[in-house]
Amino acid sequence: MGNVMPIPKQHRIIKPENRLQSKMRLSKLSVSELMAKANAVMAAIAASYPEWLQKDLEKLIAAHERLREDPLDEAARSELFRTAHDIRGQAAGFGYDLASHAGGSLCQCLRQRPVLSTADLHVVDAHINIIRACLGQSLKGDGGAIGQELVAELNILIERTKPRQ
Repeated sequence: MGNVMPIPKQHRIIKPENRLQSKMRLSKLSVSELMAKANAVMAAIAASYPEWLQKDLEKLIAAHERLREDPLDEAARSELFRTAHDIRGQAAGFGYDLASHAGGSLCQCLRQRPVLSTADLHVVDAHINIIRACLGQSLKGDGGAIGQELVAELNILIERTKPRQ
């Protein structure tokens, strides 16, 4: 049967103290009241989200400009990726699905292109322009017909400039 470890004759069960209970705040509000309060907070945040998206757009533009000057600038590339990732994660939650899609697509392109060529910088610019259009034209959701056309053109550009493997 091989080497089988003997079962110890004595053992003890350790039950850790539940410190979470003491940190938990109890509320007198019902679940539906708590949800209504949370929805009100989200609505207030949603009202100011275009300002946040504008600031993220400005970060994308600044990082893109630095990469045009020096395509090997790792700090600019990291800023571009991080900001696009934030947009991907936040925008759809506030009704900007097209901007979220553009942010996610930009992240994917940056992962696939370790060194950015001139053509790659045009792809980055196209992503930024979609996010700019979302703000400038108030393109909510998937952007409707305009949004679908932008995504189709972006996909063609991405495919045409895709690195050969």
